[in-house]
Amino acid sequence: MANDIQLQKTVFGKVDFTKVVDTTFKTFTQPVPEEDLDTPEELFRLYDKLYYSIDIEGDTESHRYLVNKSSELLNFDAVTENIQPLLDEIAQLREENLALNQQILTLETKI
Repeated sequence: MANDIQLQKTVFGKVDFTKVVDTTFKTFTQPVPEEDLDTPEELFRLYDKLYYSIDIEGDTESHRYLVNKSSELLNFDAVTENIQPLLDEIAQLREENLALNQQILTLETKI
């Protein structure tokens, strides 16, 4: 047979293999670290951009939701509790003022 191909096999041991064959990667590059775009600056940029697109009322994805969620951090209920007695006092003073103005009108009409 004139078309016989002779193959020769060379076997290397573990130590000789690393001496003969380059086993380091030369075609791969280091992965590029991804930048985290979830920052407070990005949040406020998007908030300003989407301000008028956000629903005013709603359980989620609304200005009301954002106020309620932020109020949890700000202890908003405690501030409201401090203000309520002052609002009550203002209402009482308005009633007294109205009663006194009515007395003045009554006295002026009698004269």
